[in-house]
Amino acid sequence: MERLDVIVPVAPFEPISVLRKSLDYILGLEKGDLDVRTIYVLDINDETDDRLKFLEKMPIIVIARKNTRGRRAGAINDALDAYKHEKAPDYIALFDVDSRPDRNFLIECTDVLRSNANVIIASGARFITNVDENIITKTIAAEYCFFSDVYRFFEKFDGFNQFNGMIGVLNIRIMRDHQFDHLNESVSCEDLDFTQKAYLSGFVGRFTPNTLVGEQAPSTIGDLYNQRVRWLSGAYQGLSTYLPSFIASEISVSKKLAWFFALSLPFVAFLATPVTPLYGVRLWRKYGVRCAFIQTFGLIGHVWLITLCGVVSLAKQAFCGGVEWKESRRSEV
Repeated sequence: MERLDVIVPVAPFEPISVLRKSLDYILGLEKGDLDVRTIYVLDINDETDDRLKFLEKMPIIVIARKNTRGRRAGAINDALDAYKHEKAPDYIALFDVDSRPDRNFLIECTDVLRSNANVIIASGARFITNVDENIITKTIAAEYCFFSDVYRFFEKFDGFNQFNGMIGVLNIRIMRDHQFDHLNESVSCEDLDFTQKAYLSGFVGRFTPNTLVGEQAPSTIGDLYNQRVRWLSGAYQGLSTYLPSFIASEISVSKKLAWFFALSLPFVAFLATPVTPLYGVRLWRKYGVRCAFIQTFGLIGHVWLITLCGVVSLAKQAFCGGVEWKESRRSEV
């Protein structure tokens, strides 16, 4: 029987209420023929943390860290190292504490990995769980709808699939065989860095239409701004680090172009302003007229915010300013 380890990093600011909801979803996932164990990596200040006491009562493995080294990447690396002397799992599934996967998520994603030897990560379309909170969350829901359409397009035309946060199921055997089974803790976006290494090594990410995973959108301009500055800092780091390697690599031209445009176009996102209303037709069919109207105007503002975040991230890189992870408010969903 193949083994799959589910790893869920938990930042120090995550409330216990969100942890409870997370466990309901993660422990309720269908396992099929997989031997599944669940690992929560909890960053704490001390052993009196109520969240630690709560998790220790659950049928899971708990790794408590008294530091935030490497943030999410560090937590995942610590989970991979904690049991390295045991028989290694065949797959790992990565989720955030706000991830809300469909019950069939592990099965569907693992089936993709089993049937495709060159697929290193499989995931499903994203949706926003707090979409009705305000205009910001509605706008991000529209953005995620757009990227789900892009993933479907890339599936047909051999594009570059990069799943934000690396939410999905990974083939850990491939990772270990090719010596990149640990995430880079020094970059702004460890998920993008990992995906680029995978593609340059001849592997791909695969989108499956048969399952979904929900996550929370930032609900304030400040949280959204901080998130996107970090993401665009990761895009800049990716372009500056891997551009020569992608140019020289033997991967397809379509993948090279998709990678380049995926990382570079956000810096000039404002150029999409004239065509953004056209996507409103797609939103109208999915969300209805009233919501689509709000989302369309929200997206017009969003592309200008993304452009601003790109300018800020470039300025930080130019003046050696670091990009910090900042606490985001969670909703009770």
